[in-house]
Amino acid sequence: MKDNKKNIAIVLASADVFDFLREKVGERKTRTEAYYDLLDKSLAGFVSEFLRSTDYELMPNQCHVTISDLAEKWHWHRATVRSFLEMLEQLGQLEKVKLPKSIVITMPVGFGKSVFADNGHDADDFDQILDSVLSGWVIGKLSSFEAAALCEQIIRECLDNYANPKSGQPSDGSAELTEKDIVQKEDDLREKAMACIARAALARVLRKSRFGDIAPLEAYFHSALGEEWAALIDTFKGLAELLVEGETDILGEELEENAALRDSLYKSFQTLLGRKEDA
Repeated sequence: MKDNKKNIAIVLASADVFDFLREKVGERKTRTEAYYDLLDKSLAGFVSEFLRSTDYELMPNQCHVTISDLAEKWHWHRATVRSFLEMLEQLGQLEKVKLPKSIVITMPVGFGKSVFADNGHDADDFDQILDSVLSGWVIGKLSSFEAAALCEQIIRECLDNYANPKSGQPSDGSAELTEKDIVQKEDDLREKAMACIARAALARVLRKSRFGDIAPLEAYFHSALGEEWAALIDTFKGLAELLVEGETDILGEELEENAALRDSLYKSFQTLLGRKEDA
């Protein structure tokens, strides 16, 4: 039984469950009640009334509090609050950002269950599942900390399914998997994960451009390109090369000589990409 303490179990439980399990013992909060309070505050984006004027933009599942606030609400000593938060951080149940007179707390709210087991998914769905998780990070519903935790969970579970499939046979159909096979699989998954994250990072950056103006591109398509779609495709190829490689020789003399026009088309191109990613 001692070995079980080393295992990590992710339990799916709503805030209502914690509310049901809470037991009122005088005014002093129990540890369960204190954890529930942190969870409730993070889901609500709570900011202490003493910090409302502080210029700090909260991400999803974050709250901005002070040790004194929590100590007063929980009827704990300030030192007890600090040690409680430190222990939860060590257990991976929260992340702290210490500011001069306050703390921003992030609660890692995620799937809470296996993304592969008993739900019709297998290792072949790795990219699709990872893209789905990262889409939450792209639009700001997940913090980088939360997205990273979920990515690690997906990689670990996919690797476990590969090495220990339910059928009792290796997933590649061979009689036995070697340590080299498992290491190679882990390398492959890591490479796929990095590719998914790279694309998500680009999508997140482009998403900021989605409210830009595409009028320059529309005007250029009508006037300079004579509404020729083949010419538009070549222009977009050149703009894509600018985005990825930082240079291009496709755009032609007009845009090479007119930096202002090229920059306006480039920004409009980013806007289109941002709107596509946001669709």
